[in-house]
Amino acid sequence: MHSPASNTPRPRIVLATFGTHGDLHPFLALALALRERGADPVLAAGEVYRDKVEAEGIGFFPMRPDVEAVADRLAMAPRELARAVAARPQFLLQRIILPSLREAYDDAVVALAGADLVVTHSVAYGARLAAEKRGLPQVGIVLQPMLFASVTDPPVVADWPRLSRWIYRLGPAWTRAFVGLGRRVSRGWARPIDRFRHQVGLPPAAAHPLFEGQFGGAGAIGLYSPLLGPPQADHPPHTTIAGFAFYDSEKGGPARLSPGLQAFLEAGPAPVVFTQGTSAIHDAGDFVRESLAAIDLLGMRAVLVLDDEQARRWAAHATATIHVTGYAPYSALFPRAAVNVHHGGIGTTAQALRAGRPQLITPYLVDQPDNAARVVRLGVGRELSRQRWRGKEIAANLRALLDQPDYARAAAQIGSQVAREDGATVAAATILCALGRKQG
Repeated sequence: MHSPASNTPRPRIVLATFGTHGDLHPFLALALALRERGADPVLAAGEVYRDKVEAEGIGFFPMRPDVEAVADRLAMAPRELARAVAARPQFLLQRIILPSLREAYDDAVVALAGADLVVTHSVAYGARLAAEKRGLPQVGIVLQPMLFASVTDPPVVADWPRLSRWIYRLGPAWTRAFVGLGRRVSRGWARPIDRFRHQVGLPPAAAHPLFEGQFGGAGAIGLYSPLLGPPQADHPPHTTIAGFAFYDSEKGGPARLSPGLQAFLEAGPAPVVFTQGTSAIHDAGDFVRESLAAIDLLGMRAVLVLDDEQARRWAAHATATIHVTGYAPYSALFPRAAVNVHHGGIGTTAQALRAGRPQLITPYLVDQPDNAARVVRLGVGRELSRQRWRGKEIAANLRALLDQPDYARAAAQIGSQVAREDGATVAAATILCALGRKQG
C-alpha cells in the first residue's frame, strides 16, 4: 500500500457517476485503487448505491437523478422506461439526465467541497459544470469505446446499426461525414447545458458537450480493454486506455454463488448462462421465453439470471436442467458456463471477456450494439438481434459457438489477457499524475 507522508494531506478526489451497476462498479473499483495509493476518494451517485459504497469504507454523496425517482417522475414502469430508451437512445439524455441538471449540479457542489480533483462519468454533466465553476481539474472516464466517436475506429450507432456499418465500409471520407452529421444533430440535444451554463455564470463552451466536451482538461481515461478498442490518433490529448476496472465484492466481502446455484453447477455439464444485466432485464419476457425454447431444442442445461421479480415470475420453469435465479455474481458464474448469453452492456461484456468463454449477444440499447460488434470482431462471440431472437435461431447460433473450436480458443486467449488487466490501478496512477501536473 502506498501511504502518504504524515505531514502530507491526502488528495481528496470526487468520483461522480450515473447509471446501473455496470456504471457504478468501475468507479467503485477506481475509488478503492485511489485509496490504496494514498488518496481520499469519495463517490457521488444515486442514493440507491449508498450502502454498497459505504460498505467498502468509501465516502458517499447522493447525486441526482436517482433511477427510481426518474421512473416516478415520468410515471413509467421500469419496463416502459427500458423500452423508451431502447427505441430512442436520446430519450436517456433528453428525458432523464438533462431535466435533472440543476439537481445534479447542486448535489455536486456539496460533494466537491474540499476536493482537489473531480473524476466524471460521461453523462455526469452537473458534476462537470460544478468542477468548472470551482476551477477544479477534471478527468473524464469513458466506459465504452463508442463514446470517443473516433473516425478511425467508428462506433456502431444504436439507432442505425446497419446504416452505420454500411457507411463505414465506404471509407474514411464517408465515415467523417457521418460522424460529423451525428455531431450536428446531437448539438441541439445539448442546448439545456448551454442555457444552464449561462444561469450559473459560466462562459459559452466552444466544445461539443456530448463529444470532446465530456473529457476533462486534465485528461481522459478509457476504463475498458485496449483489446476492445485500442488507442486512436483522434482521441483527445492525455488519453489513457487503462483496461477494465473490475469490482467483484459484495458488502465488503468476496462475491459468492448461492448454495443452490453452486449445487446446480456441480451436478452436471457446464450450462448455457442467460442474463440481461440491470438495464434490459425489465423487458425480459420474450428473451426468456425464446431462450427456453432454444435450450429445449439443444437439450442442454441452462442458468437464467434475472432480477428478483422476474425470477419469481419464471420460477415455475425451473427443472433439474434449468436453474432460475435472481442476482448472481458474474465473476464467479461466467467462467463456469459453456456459453454466456447477454445484452452487451459494458460491465457484463467485461466480465464475459474475462471469463474466457464464447458469447452470444443480443443488444438492447445505446452502446450495446457497438460493444457486440467489437466482441464479434475479436472472434469470441456472435450477435443476434432482438428482432431475430427466436428459439431456432438462438439454438443455431449456440450450436455454432459450441461446435466451432475457433470461438473457444479465441475466448480463452482473450480471457487470459483481460484477466491480467488492472484498469483501476492504471487509472488511479494516471489520475494522481494528472493532479501532480496541475499542482506542480
